Amino acid sequence: MDGEASVKENQRNFDMLSNLPDSLLCKILSDVSTKESVCTSVLSKRWRNLWLSVPCLNLDSKKFRDDDVFVSFMDRFLCSGNEQHLERFKLIYEVSEHDESRFKSWIDAATGSRIRHLIVRNEVDDGELVEMPPSLYSCERLVNLNLYRVFLEHPESVSLPCVKFMHLDMVLYDGDSTLETLISSCPVLEELTISRDPNDSLEAVCVRSQSLKSFKIDCERYEIDGHVVAIDAPRLEYMTLSDHMSENFIIHSIGPSAVVDIDVIFNVEYCEPLESDDFSKITMLRKFLTGLSTVIEMTVSADTLNVIHDYSEMEQLPKFSNLSYLEVCFQDTKWEMLPALLESCPNLYSVLLEFECLPETEQVDLSLVPQCFQSSLEFVQLKTVDGEDMREKERPPRGTSSKMKLAKYFLENCAALQKLFLRQSFCTISNQINSIPSRSVGCEVVMD
Repeated sequence: MDGEASVKENQRNFDMLSNLPDSLLCKILSDVSTKESVCTSVLSKRWRNLWLSVPCLNLDSKKFRDDDVFVSFMDRFLCSGNEQHLERFKLIYEVSEHDESRFKSWIDAATGSRIRHLIVRNEVDDGELVEMPPSLYSCERLVNLNLYRVFLEHPESVSLPCVKFMHLDMVLYDGDSTLETLISSCPVLEELTISRDPNDSLEAVCVRSQSLKSFKIDCERYEIDGHVVAIDAPRLEYMTLSDHMSENFIIHSIGPSAVVDIDVIFNVEYCEPLESDDFSKITMLRKFLTGLSTVIEMTVSADTLNVIHDYSEMEQLPKFSNLSYLEVCFQDTKWEMLPALLESCPNLYSVLLEFECLPETEQVDLSLVPQCFQSSLEFVQLKTVDGEDMREKERPPRGTSSKMKLAKYFLENCAALQKLFLRQSFCTISNQINSIPSRSVGCEVVMD
């Protein structure tokens, strides 16, 4: 009896589900995978073609038995009028033989009047490029565009009035103007991520947008030949520059209270100092740093800080008067610029300092007390990478250790310091650090 009761209960539930209107059933099916949605076609005659009206299509060609089955499925769904229901389309495309005209016909069909989310990932072997059709540039309701390893031709016109999110990963373009036009023709664009192919033909990445709030560019270093990144985005709130390819970075405008993460090298060769007679590079650095002078939070990589260190020996750093949080990484003896760096941040509230290969002892002048030490700096975190400086193996350490010197610098000079966070590498001298008299009453030393 229990078995019969269970069957009857399931039948009642199925009958209740089948009594729902098609529009609601399609909405329910859009929350499951396309494979599961197709499987419902065997439930009854009514369900046989219902999956064709589901507004979401999420496909991976590798999940099909073979390419023929995949192609047949795509032709049936996208070339039979059902594409008019599509609002979300994701395609992971990997076939043994790419048919360009057929592929373009699928994208033409998918980028219909209702499409809002479009994700296309080309994973065809041998690095074969897949070209997107012109219809891509005229998706009136598209909100989210995500492309991987495709080719974009220069558009005759662009009409993407609703695109807010754009992710371009390893995309190739037929010229600089293609990318620039695509970005500037999205009037409500808020988030842009560009992961560059090191072999792309771009010489300049020009980001001009009155609406952009978040921008990230990522590119590993191959060859550098005068590449430029120019940013004119007055509402920008978040910016990440992780680009070892470009030589020039031009900030025309960003938001007045932006959060930035900088990892660039300005074509300064590794282990080669910035030349004092390289006036164009020095001028570019001055303008770049001035363009960042209004940010409120900033993270700077060790490679970038090395270039800034060389620059600071020739010109004074600009004032970062709005900066409340700073995170930087020092290499070798570059931490000699620490006082001057902190002096350029008069209202700093919190700082995280990481040191690579911190010498056991170092003759660094820490006599300058930055302005932020007097009233604003409340939280300091010191980190060291576990590693040894080989120069120190030849002789026993003499004088005050570098770690002790750093701890004393902040404890004895910061009037508002609430907490000094020290990583585990400081634990061997924790007793000595705890004995340092703190200028700030109630300051707590925390071993993290």
